[in-house]
Amino acid sequence: MSAAPMRALLVFDGREDFRHPDRTVVDDVFVCDAIDIEGLSGRLGSLGTQQPDVVLLDSTWSAARLSKTARRVRDAMPNVPVLLLPDVGAKLSAPQGSQGFAMLRAISSYARRRQGVQEELLYLALRDELTGLYNRRAFRVLASRSLRAAQRSQQHVLVFFADLDGLKRINDRFGHGEGDRALARAAAGLKATFNNKSDIVARLGGDEFVALVIEGERRGAGELCRHLRQSVATRGARESRYALTLSVGVARSEADRPQSLSELMAQADTALYRDKRSAHATPRRSTEDAPSTADPLVYAAPILS
Repeated sequence: MSAAPMRALLVFDGREDFRHPDRTVVDDVFVCDAIDIEGLSGRLGSLGTQQPDVVLLDSTWSAARLSKTARRVRDAMPNVPVLLLPDVGAKLSAPQGSQGFAMLRAISSYARRRQGVQEELLYLALRDELTGLYNRRAFRVLASRSLRAAQRSQQHVLVFFADLDGLKRINDRFGHGEGDRALARAAAGLKATFNNKSDIVARLGGDEFVALVIEGERRGAGELCRHLRQSVATRGARESRYALTLSVGVARSEADRPQSLSELMAQADTALYRDKRSAHATPRRSTEDAPSTADPLVYAAPILS
């Protein structure tokens, strides 16, 4: 049984040898959807979920035009490989044309496999293996970009620092496997709390987590802290040997007083240790004591009773 035809979008520039019917099957290898470059923008905007398996560009263009067109295609379809089609006007119209298309299919399949491997490697490079959150390196890059965008649009930004209470005790008493499970549960609580597309959440290493969040009307620091603590506690509720709790510190960047990511992280880290000291020195407070967004710039998060 032959393989299903591969869907290809062929982008050309008025060349007569590419002026075949708009949609055609070539030797059961490609289903070619040909579009003149002048109509490319409209086609990209109307593709929706019906994306091709591969995009073929006429490589006889100038390098600048090839680069510009390839970027447009990749921006619209980041998961679709883009290949430069050699000057096949004569070759593919000759008797051996079917061999040429078979070769292109093999090249396209290889490109798709390679892209899948590259995406997997990129995921592994940016993610923490245990929790699936971003790692320290990825957080620095993505959070800095998000912070700059928020400052340009005059939005307030919150940076949360959190660590899992008593991880060393869990490791010592129940083993590192149980410690890893506790970290994974805590990470799940962070994912459930900071789930907007704009949120950047990471594990810095050990028991430390960080999140950068764009503040909104219903996404103030106090409300998010309550949600975070409850979310983590819920995921630890079935564990009878220890409680799953976080110490949390928050820093807030004012729109009219821009700060760097490093400054906000340092302030949130300071607030985190203030929270830890408070937990040992005073009875645990109710979430009703959570500070509002009108409170000072940096504060320790309230602790659930």
